[in-house]
Amino acid sequence: MQPAEPNQNAAEKPARIHRLRIGTNVLLQTLLLLALVGMANYVALHRFKRWDFSRSQKFALSPVTKQILRGFRKPVRAIVFFNAGSPLASDVSTLLREFEFASKKKLEVESVDPYLNVLRAKELAARYKFGSNENFVLLEYNGRTRFVQAQAMADLEQADPLGAFAGQTPRILAFKGEQAVSTALLELLEDRQNKAYYLIGHGEPGLDSEQVATFRNQCRRQNILLTPLNLSEVDSVPEDASCIVGFGARADFSEREIQMLTQYWSKNGRLFLLLDPDGRTDRLDTFLLENCVIPTHDRVVRNSMGFARDENQQIVIKPIVAASPGATFSEAGREVYKELSGITTQLLGPTQSFQLDPQRAHTKSLRLIPLLKSVKEFWGETEFLSPTETPAFDPTRDHPGPLDLAAAVEKGAVEDRRVNVETSRMIVVGNASWLSDEGLRQAQVGLDFALNSLNWLLNREQLIGIAPKEKNLVRLDLPKQQLQKVALAVLVAIPGLVALTGFAVWIARRS
Repeated sequence: MQPAEPNQNAAEKPARIHRLRIGTNVLLQTLLLLALVGMANYVALHRFKRWDFSRSQKFALSPVTKQILRGFRKPVRAIVFFNAGSPLASDVSTLLREFEFASKKKLEVESVDPYLNVLRAKELAARYKFGSNENFVLLEYNGRTRFVQAQAMADLEQADPLGAFAGQTPRILAFKGEQAVSTALLELLEDRQNKAYYLIGHGEPGLDSEQVATFRNQCRRQNILLTPLNLSEVDSVPEDASCIVGFGARADFSEREIQMLTQYWSKNGRLFLLLDPDGRTDRLDTFLLENCVIPTHDRVVRNSMGFARDENQQIVIKPIVAASPGATFSEAGREVYKELSGITTQLLGPTQSFQLDPQRAHTKSLRLIPLLKSVKEFWGETEFLSPTETPAFDPTRDHPGPLDLAAAVEKGAVEDRRVNVETSRMIVVGNASWLSDEGLRQAQVGLDFALNSLNWLLNREQLIGIAPKEKNLVRLDLPKQQLQKVALAVLVAIPGLVALTGFAVWIARRS
């Protein structure tokens, strides 16, 4: 008897479902996906990179700035104190975000609008002693603070009177925010506060007087502490002196005081000397003469026309003497005052000129740098009597313009400027009134000159390579036919395409 053949039509047994294998596979895929997402986020967080493709590279920080940011070991606090109506508010906020990113979170940024954050603004004003109507960036690091004022962060084209009356804001010609903020950060990185000794005892204005209030406050914001010093009361210039400031001495120095200045100068000293033409400082003049800067004891003047009152107290136009000379920052001094070269300003008050002796300076290993030159209309009057008398230029005794009004002297420098050596540095200006509060109200650029001069004296010229970001207006000119095509596309074609797509979707759903 043969066995029965299996029934071919019998239902086949279903395949076994490997639930454990499938579950394990899904779990592994999920874990792998989570690992990939985590790795991508880690790389994006710690290896994040941004590129600036803008035409002017407006948001790209220079290598110098990045190097400064890498030098911080503790957090830096930045407060952007700008009202929203300022033309710089947007650019400054964007710039500080770039600083925050480049610092790898070492720089913490807080934005405060004095009109929106009233309580916070009052708290900061009471703590840091500033006016609520100021616009600035406040930097704080390791117990030290530094203010970066709005006017130091941009070159502005002031609106015309009618535009200003209508509420028109000034146009930004060049944005210098990176340069200003980087300079402030570099000052905060310094281990000690720079101490500049302010000479007294020779008829100079007191350091606590209102006459030098602006200069004193701005020095403090530059991390420079002005401290009074009477040379007759000490045996030598203090060892912690970063610089000595002479602000318009009217009485002469003693032999002993000149000897102390000479010793300080010979040991890589730094001097910032503002001369008063009305003063009698023969010994100080001899010290300058030995360093190839020769005061001429003249008055830089020119004849002009101005308003005056006659014997009947009537206002008339009559010849007057212009004794506050116009002056231009020379190209040779670019290393001292950076972008000020070529700018013309006015020095308030009496001014005397200098004669520089470059040949003798070469034999004495001195480098002379002319900084300010008078405009050619001014001459050096050697027999100036009073502003009420009208002098006349005498080519036999007077000094024709343009004249040197300020100069820098460097002792011990080498020809190759790439070699960094310690040198003695001195800046001499034949006028002291230009740095007073009244002089700065007349010509604000004088403050930039003074602060840049001090920074050069203190070897703070590392940031010269950070150039301002020019604001270039981009204008698109299209022919009339192309403008018509653009208008047709924007007003007809694109809205019509959207409407047609919507109608097609509605028909499809109805069917």
